[in-house]
Amino acid sequence: MRVLMIVRQFSPWVGGTERQAQKLAAKLIELGVDVSVVTGWWAWGTPRREIIETIPVFRNFTCWGMFGLKGLRKFGGYIYILSLFRYLWKQRQKYDLIHIHMLSYPAFPAVLAGRWFGKKTIVKTANSGQGSDILRMQKNDLLPGQRQMLPVALGADQIVAINQQVIEELRQAGVPSERIVVIPNGVEVNGLSHKCDYGLDGTVTVVFVGRLHSQKGLNVLLQAFKQVIRSRLGISWRLWLLGDGPLRPELETMAKQLGIAQEVEFWGQVNNVPDYLAQADMFVLPSQAEGMSNALLEAMAHGLPCVATRISGNTDLIQHGENGLLVHPESETALAEALIHLSDDEALRQQVGRMARQMVEAEYSIDSIAKRYIRLYRTLLQA
Repeated sequence: MRVLMIVRQFSPWVGGTERQAQKLAAKLIELGVDVSVVTGWWAWGTPRREIIETIPVFRNFTCWGMFGLKGLRKFGGYIYILSLFRYLWKQRQKYDLIHIHMLSYPAFPAVLAGRWFGKKTIVKTANSGQGSDILRMQKNDLLPGQRQMLPVALGADQIVAINQQVIEELRQAGVPSERIVVIPNGVEVNGLSHKCDYGLDGTVTVVFVGRLHSQKGLNVLLQAFKQVIRSRLGISWRLWLLGDGPLRPELETMAKQLGIAQEVEFWGQVNNVPDYLAQADMFVLPSQAEGMSNALLEAMAHGLPCVATRISGNTDLIQHGENGLLVHPESETALAEALIHLSDDEALRQQVGRMARQMVEAEYSIDSIAKRYIRLYRTLLQA
C-alpha cells in the first residue's frame, strides 16, 4: 500500500493534528506501509524535502505565505491549493490512497484529485463542538471560500470521526453513516514510564499541556487555581503551563493580577513533555472544545489523575469518578473543587490514575490505531 498523507502544517509546527499525523505515519511505516507526507512550505528556512524520523516529507509552495505577513498568508492558502493539486497530479503514479488530516481547505483539492485520478480518499476530522472542522469551514475561518469547498471535501470515500459528537456533526452535514468510520487518536504506550507513587511530597504540582489559546479555557483555570490556593493555605501549590500561543502575554498578566504569579510557571514549548508529566501530581484540561486531546491521552497513559471539562472528546475518554474527573466547562468553582478533592484523597488519585493507564493501553495505543487504519486502507483499496 502506498499512502500519501496530506497535512496543512507539519513539523517543525507543533499542534495536535500535526503530532498525531507524525505518530501515525511513523507507526505505519514501522508496520510496513509505504507512507509519505505532503504539507505546506510555511516556514522560511525549512527544506522542501526531508526525512523526519523515517517519514519522507515534501513541502508545497505557498508563495508569500511563508513570510507570515498579514493578508499574504491567506493568499498563500490559495497558492497552496493550486500547488497541492499540481503535486497530486504529477505524483499520481506513486500513491494508491490519499489520507487527509483535518477537514479543512486542503481536503478540497485532495478529494477532487482523488475523483479525477481514481484514488481512494480518507479525511480525518480533528475538532468538534465550538471549534469543529465543519463549523470552521462554514465560517470561512482559515480561508474565504471554504464554505463552498466543504461539500467536495465531505465527498471523500471515508471520513474518520474521532469522537461521538463528530458523528452527529457529519450526519447533520449530510454525510451518510456508511461513509463514517470511528477511529480515535492514538498514543505511544510501549516503554512509557508510568506513575507508581500517588503520595504528595508537600507540594502539589498540577500540569497543563497545550496551546495557549482561548479555546483551552486557561482564564478559567487561573481563576480556579486562585481559589485552590486560598482554600488550602497549608499546602504548597504550583501550576505548570506547557506550551505557547497568542494568549501567553495576557495570561501572564492575569496571573499577576490574581496574585498567583509565584505559583504559576509558563514553560513555553518543551520537547520533553514526559519528563514534566513524571514530576506532576495531576493533569488538568479546562478546554471549551476538543476533538480528542493528545495531551489528555498522554497524561492518562502516564497514569496521572486527570481533571477535564465535560465536553465531547474528553467524555469519550473519561468516565467520571472511575478513570478521571469531569467538570462543567467555564466553571472555575467546579474546577477548583475537583482539584482540591483529588489533592485530599490519595486513594482516589491512585484509582483514577491506574484505571486511566489501563484504558489507554487497551484501547488507544498507537499500535492498535495504526492497525485499524491498515484494515481501512485495505478495505478501500480492495473495493
